[in-house]
Amino acid sequence: MELKQILQSDDKKLIKSLFIFNSSHSEKEILFKFNLWSRYFFPKYFTSEDAPFHKDIDLYNLHSYQGKLTTFVDIAFRGGAKTVRTKLFIAYCVANDEDLTKRYIKVLTSDTDNGSQIVTDIYNILINTKGFYSLFEKTDKKREERMASFTTSTGVKVKADTVGTDQRGAIQEDARPDLIWFEDFENRTTLRSAIKTKSIWDNMEEARTGLAKDGSCIYTCNYISEAGNVHKLVTKESSNKKVLIVPIIKEGVIAWNRYSKQDIEDMKKDDEDFEGERLCKPDAGKDIYFNRDMLDKMTPIEPIKNIAGFKIFRDYNPAHRYGGGHDVAGGVHLDSSASVFIDFDTFPAQVVGTYHSNTILPEAFGDEIYSESNQFGGCILGVENNKFDQTILKAKQLGAKLYLTQPKAIKSNFNLPNTYGWNTNSVTKSQMLSAMREVIDSGLIELNDKELIQEFKSYTRNDVIDREPDARLTTRHFDLLIACCIAWQMKEHSRVKKITNYHREYEKEKNPAI
Repeated sequence: MELKQILQSDDKKLIKSLFIFNSSHSEKEILFKFNLWSRYFFPKYFTSEDAPFHKDIDLYNLHSYQGKLTTFVDIAFRGGAKTVRTKLFIAYCVANDEDLTKRYIKVLTSDTDNGSQIVTDIYNILINTKGFYSLFEKTDKKREERMASFTTSTGVKVKADTVGTDQRGAIQEDARPDLIWFEDFENRTTLRSAIKTKSIWDNMEEARTGLAKDGSCIYTCNYISEAGNVHKLVTKESSNKKVLIVPIIKEGVIAWNRYSKQDIEDMKKDDEDFEGERLCKPDAGKDIYFNRDMLDKMTPIEPIKNIAGFKIFRDYNPAHRYGGGHDVAGGVHLDSSASVFIDFDTFPAQVVGTYHSNTILPEAFGDEIYSESNQFGGCILGVENNKFDQTILKAKQLGAKLYLTQPKAIKSNFNLPNTYGWNTNSVTKSQMLSAMREVIDSGLIELNDKELIQEFKSYTRNDVIDREPDARLTTRHFDLLIACCIAWQMKEHSRVKKITNYHREYEKEKNPAI
């Protein structure tokens, strides 16, 4: 019997056989069955032809459900139907998966009502399948059956909660949650508070790490800021992760023919944040400090060596000038101690080494940067001296060539520098950032390190303001970037002969017996 004839028949058992699936079915078969099921029962959701990216959403939702992906970050433009398709897909799996691959599904949102409404919608979808399923018939087991939290007669639980709730100990019978859908977990309200943003991230991580074995997370969200958790999800390195970013229009091509060019022009006029909501370009784009186009042209490369976290991207050339910049932290899991080394005698200049750690103690960092500098001929080091003097003292004891800060001008003919290290203050910070911006604009440097490039992309004019926020209350750190800017300041002090004489003059002044 042909497919159309079966669907038009009154044989519910035969029709249902078209939809059910198990591990023996291929991805292609399951996705076909899902789309057939959705359109058969709920044609109201399909008043427009599917867009090409809808197939990607369906595929990655399936991979998440099957455990092939641990993380799927779904960033389609507002109005792209990502929430509806995910809602339908979860309902389809609850109703039709013979293997019961996922037994405990949680929906976490920033707003209690929103999460409850989503689970209610899934409940209503399952109820409104015209009597094909008996998912809520009475059984011997006591079951929860509320629209915002229910358990089917087959033992599958679906529950709504908020990302503001402690997620420890969420167990259904002998099972932990094995699929978590994070929806609408970040918005303008949450982004206004660094404390709330950090708290949401901690709760999401707590939920993720509390998943059952082979558990997965789906994140449906809008990319409206580089200061929040969506940006962190996009940039975070993790295994079995997929990030899908779909703007409504790209290079003149509209993503979904449901919308016309006139529709998009109207959105530009009416939307307060068209770039974030529709183009999936965060609002930092309005206030970025470094040339994003130039940074986008930089291709990250893999290090040729990795020595205990110190990544080396190019071999040392004894004929070249090198310099290192170093941002020093306390080693207490807040911001990081970071190093960046630059080869100045290539065109463009090349970042040849990077390092960062949020656990290394200041004194140990002194050992680290001395060892790093020896990879590049014992080059000059600009070590930030704002705090944690142990780093500079240790590096000096080992014989590192340290930059010496020039003192304020006085009336004598020659003023020797009297302070080791680079002092980052409101004046020098602005100057070195401005100098680095000119270097980036002119294409005079290749950053090479993926993490370093990302920090440059994320940096905004607001970040230039010299202030001391509690680092525990923010997800934004620019330790590699600051180290890179300091390293560039070493360019004029990087000739070995010049530095040797420089230090000799200084040491003679202190000890005439030399």
